[in-house]
Amino acid sequence: MFQLYKKREFSDYINDTFQFFKITGKHYFKNYFTINGFFLLAAAVLMYFLFKVYFEFIFSNISGGVQNNSMFQDLFQNNAGTIAVIVIFGLFFFYFLSLLQFAFPVLYLKLYDDKKGANFETSDIIAELKKSAFKLFKFTIGSIFIIFPIIMIVMFINILLCVILIGFPLLLITIPMIMSWIHLSFYHYLSSEDTFFGSISAGFGDLRQQFWPIVFSTLIIYIIIQIVNTIFTMIPYVFGMASFYTTLNDSQNVAADGLGFMSIMMTIIMVVSMIVSYILNNLILINQGTIYYSQRDYDENISEKSSIDMIGSDSE
Repeated sequence: MFQLYKKREFSDYINDTFQFFKITGKHYFKNYFTINGFFLLAAAVLMYFLFKVYFEFIFSNISGGVQNNSMFQDLFQNNAGTIAVIVIFGLFFFYFLSLLQFAFPVLYLKLYDDKKGANFETSDIIAELKKSAFKLFKFTIGSIFIIFPIIMIVMFINILLCVILIGFPLLLITIPMIMSWIHLSFYHYLSSEDTFFGSISAGFGDLRQQFWPIVFSTLIIYIIIQIVNTIFTMIPYVFGMASFYTTLNDSQNVAADGLGFMSIMMTIIMVVSMIVSYILNNLILINQGTIYYSQRDYDENISEKSSIDMIGSDSE
């Protein structure tokens, strides 16, 4: 069983993130794909068609000039209502998918804590998701009107400081700091009875308590995610470029075939990148979970109390 409550330092936050998946990964991802699999597949199909149209429009301007551009403009003008409905549906769908992706790891760890291990089923996670639906909506609204403006002010100051170069290293601190603050606040909001304002205050308090270990561990996990995502997107890119140059050598219609293939290749890369990003998002959220439960242990000494209880039960 993975130990949630534990006093951790910098290296522990990173090591325990991977240790969690080593111990609990099979149960975790079984439930993750059971709940999220259909929605990820639907997102992949939707994104494929959206990006395909987008890249065909871009490359048609390159190959066909004004005539193809006019054809796409007529298509959009004649189907404006349908396109608007599709866009609105897409926004709501990806909003729901994003909430599901962010909520799943938090509620999984909450159940893992409540059940003292992976002694629960998919139905238990779904029940927690339904119970937390309104809180998820409220956190979204609070984030848009309270957290997001604060982030914009902080990032604007950072961008101004980039003019005198000091802003660049500050970004390496500010970005993981903001990410961790939001994630820890989210953990507090879904895993406790705290109000929204109580949660963002508690999240900031956790961050301040171990600022440098939390910020740098978050930064390293984020870098790992970006490296893995780049590897996955580079694989279709490399094979695609190889096929592209083969097409250039063999095809008589070089421009049309080449640009048509490029639009498909770019579409596949974007879809793969999106799906991989959603899956890798579990890594950063579990990392933040180790931070959340570690900070609770610092505040409440839960691991020590549990050890004392175990000693008492053993003596009996």
